[in-house]
Amino acid sequence: MITKDTLFEESFSLDLIIQALASSPAPTSIYSGEDMIIRFANAGMLALWGKDSSVIGKPLMEAIPELEGQPFLELLQEVWRSGKTYSVSEAPAKLVKNGIEVLDYFDYEYKALTDHNNQTWCILNTALEVTSRREFLQQIQQKEEREHALNEEMAATLEELTSTNEELSISIKQLAESKEYIKTIIEQAPVGIAMLKGFDHVIEIANPAILKIWGRNESELIGYPHEIARPELRGQSVNEWLREVYQSGKPKINTEFTVRLYQKDGLREAIVNSVYQPIFSGNGEISGVLVILEEITQQVLARRQNENNQQMLALAIDAGELATFYYQPATNLFSGNNLLKSWFGLSSEENLDLSLAIDVILPEDRDRVITAITQSLDKDSDGNYFIEYRIQNKIDQKIRLLQANGRVFYDQDGNPLSLNGTLRDITEQRKEEERKDDFMGMVSHELKTPLTSLKAYLQILQRMEVIPENPMQKNMFEKSLKQVDYMNNMINGFLNVSRLDSGQMHIEKRSFDFQLLFSEIEDEILSTNHNRNFLFKNSGPIVISADREKISQVLHNLIGNAIKYSPVKSLITVEYLNVGNNGLKINVHDHGIGIPEEDQHRIFERYYRVKDNHSKSIAGFGIGLFLCKEIIELHSGTIQVQSSTNGGTTFSFVLPVDGQMLIN
Repeated sequence: MITKDTLFEESFSLDLIIQALASSPAPTSIYSGEDMIIRFANAGMLALWGKDSSVIGKPLMEAIPELEGQPFLELLQEVWRSGKTYSVSEAPAKLVKNGIEVLDYFDYEYKALTDHNNQTWCILNTALEVTSRREFLQQIQQKEEREHALNEEMAATLEELTSTNEELSISIKQLAESKEYIKTIIEQAPVGIAMLKGFDHVIEIANPAILKIWGRNESELIGYPHEIARPELRGQSVNEWLREVYQSGKPKINTEFTVRLYQKDGLREAIVNSVYQPIFSGNGEISGVLVILEEITQQVLARRQNENNQQMLALAIDAGELATFYYQPATNLFSGNNLLKSWFGLSSEENLDLSLAIDVILPEDRDRVITAITQSLDKDSDGNYFIEYRIQNKIDQKIRLLQANGRVFYDQDGNPLSLNGTLRDITEQRKEEERKDDFMGMVSHELKTPLTSLKAYLQILQRMEVIPENPMQKNMFEKSLKQVDYMNNMINGFLNVSRLDSGQMHIEKRSFDFQLLFSEIEDEILSTNHNRNFLFKNSGPIVISADREKISQVLHNLIGNAIKYSPVKSLITVEYLNVGNNGLKINVHDHGIGIPEEDQHRIFERYYRVKDNHSKSIAGFGIGLFLCKEIIELHSGTIQVQSSTNGGTTFSFVLPVDGQMLIN
């Protein structure tokens, strides 16, 4: 009587199962006895040991003498005696490969296989080399090398999966174990393995790894033709490949193949490496197909994302005309992209060490650059590097002003590995700023005298009350004086920029009650601005030591910005409050158009204005906030902005206060 079990016994031969095991890319070996006789080792394990198949049949320590003094034999003997599995992650192992002793790290497992009397009759050893997990992954050059190595490993894996050479024959002869024993090993294999029988590709074996990839369980698959059991593959290439392999006897290998696989709520797209290997019977006829499957979806997507990020970064660097640099302290190597090399007078093929790069820097700037690099590489620094300096190469002799911005990368022990960053040529930008400053200084001085005279004439006319009964003329005088004051403040701002650049802006500190200044500004704002709602929050007397006129200028500037960039009749809140025991914080909050996030870190730069359609209609030169920042920093204070588009803006600045000056 022919039963299903009889058919299974006939088709499930030891040779075929060993063939599947030996084709696994995971390093696998089998030992028996107290001396750990090597009964089986696939190509992956032999490669890991740095040995060939001659070690099979020998005791472990005789086959691999370099393991002497390491704990592996004792661990194996303990597993043999106890029957308990031993597994470990990132364990070190010294091996000899190509005559050289190397130290690698592995995740490995010793699994005891026992008989019905719970006696160990062999140990299954699987291993995975994880040395690369310990390496530093943040260097661009090393990343590229790792990607190259990964591609080589993937190619090697596919070669191992399709290997059916003499080594496999020798291993099969050396293993005379039972079918159940081999089946157990296949079930524990870390890659997906399935065996399909006959022309209809009836699924005989499907290990847990391949069931997980397929999204199925055994009851849905075993004993059914592959095409019927997995209807989700209709319209895809898999079934066609199986037929081709069965008919031609030639294996089919796919690398990074995209396939739609079953899952409970529909189909999912996966990326796999696969091998379809024909299975031959004893008389040389094809009896089935061996399927070996490895899903690499996450690895490939991560790699593609990384490649896309690198392309986007390269486009951004090119568009921004940025030079990139890389400095490695251990080797003194200094290198970068072609733009950097052209600035430093090198061809695209040349590299230079740091000393040669330093020689291109103008002598008066060299010490500053060396100090900045040294400080950034110090263990106690924050790792940031920012400096401006001038260079002049020997090729074009052009003097360039460069702005360097970089960051230090460290190893696991906190030692600096590299300083990476960008260089920007700001020569023309700086010249343009100097031209603007010269022009503003000249024009401001020329306008100052006639404007002062104009204001004096208007004030005389206002006091004379030329037509006292005419309220319209009185209103026109008031508006004219207001515009003169506005122009005078603008000119003072330009002069302050020039004074700041020449080091002539001085802070004249004196003690005064900030509450009085706050009240004066409140009266001025409320009397001259009637199309906004204002809320001034007075927190009582507080004496500070500061330049009263310049602090008033900062407040007027911030309130003026709030008025310009907020809707009519909206609320503007101005307040001050104590911060701890040694600080005075002033906030100006509006409900206006807000500042985009990408502009907020540059809003205090000289001449910088937010580039949007609304701002284009508002007059200004982009120096108000720059002067506010400089004035506050000259007082040893800080200024910041918090804003969101159409969500309003809050400008805040903090001034230091002597604790003894606080008035309760």
